[in-house]
Amino acid sequence: MALVADEEVDDLLTEIQEGRRTLRSATSGILPNVFADSKTDIQRLREQVRSAAYEARLVGELVRPLGDPVWRAEWSYPYHVAALAHRYRISTHPAERKDGLLKLGEGIARTLGLLALSEIVAREGFTRNVRNKFRTGATFGTWLTLIDRLPNVVDAPRLRELSTLHGRDNARPLLGDIKDFRNDSHHAHGVRATHELDEDVDKLEPYVVSAISSVSWLSGTHWDWVERCEYIDESSYKIVGLRLRGSHPSWEPFERSSTYPLRPDRIYVDSTPSGSPVDLWPLAAVSLCPECRTRELFLLNQVRDGQLTLRSLEEHTLEIPDSEPE
Repeated sequence: MALVADEEVDDLLTEIQEGRRTLRSATSGILPNVFADSKTDIQRLREQVRSAAYEARLVGELVRPLGDPVWRAEWSYPYHVAALAHRYRISTHPAERKDGLLKLGEGIARTLGLLALSEIVAREGFTRNVRNKFRTGATFGTWLTLIDRLPNVVDAPRLRELSTLHGRDNARPLLGDIKDFRNDSHHAHGVRATHELDEDVDKLEPYVVSAISSVSWLSGTHWDWVERCEYIDESSYKIVGLRLRGSHPSWEPFERSSTYPLRPDRIYVDSTPSGSPVDLWPLAAVSLCPECRTRELFLLNQVRDGQLTLRSLEEHTLEIPDSEPE
């Protein structure tokens, strides 16, 4: 069978087995039987029960992401999705929850659309036609248009998972439902009552949760900002840089080996150990924000008057000259 000889499938099955072993090892010593000791030291037993109860609460918090797609997104998805998942999870007022869901849906579209755009640019270049789509700023519809165009331009994306976005119950139709819901809701007249907002949240949440679940592969993508590339020998390099983990805004340092050099001060995305990292320049960049004096991740928002304008989740902007990617 072709499936048996498929090296990628073999590698994925190896990852699954390794994940099972890791999970088995991690859970084997959790919450031991506090009554296993035959000695009847009541005070000691009381302390063991109290300690086990604390650990049980901790375990409960740690495993919640396993059953909650929003928590999974918050913990492990790219930052421009993870941070929006966090904002939605902690929202309380119905209007805030509805807005959080819509922004989370658009954040998924933005992330997928940017990755689709990187594939289109790699194949055709950053053409005038593509630039014109960003003349008035990127919208939900802009990203969906790029996702729709991807299969017509690229047969085999460098990020293979991008080929799975279309089709029933996949990300693209779900994101279209979210966009349509937003447009219909925003065009409604009058002020929405609280019970109406609650109903909107109940209708909208399944679409957003399904969209998150349909792109679970995003949890395996690393958006790495390369600070420097150190030469070791003609076929070996050390990559040193920073990455965002989930919704946490602080950058974490990393080091890894590479068989080829990477350009410093670039964002690279990679979802497979054997694949080549995808350079997102000039669609994404990392810079010290002049407004808040923190290092932020900026994604393309507008192309106009010889400038590319990138925007962070904090609505800060970064401008770079409009030129063809190298």
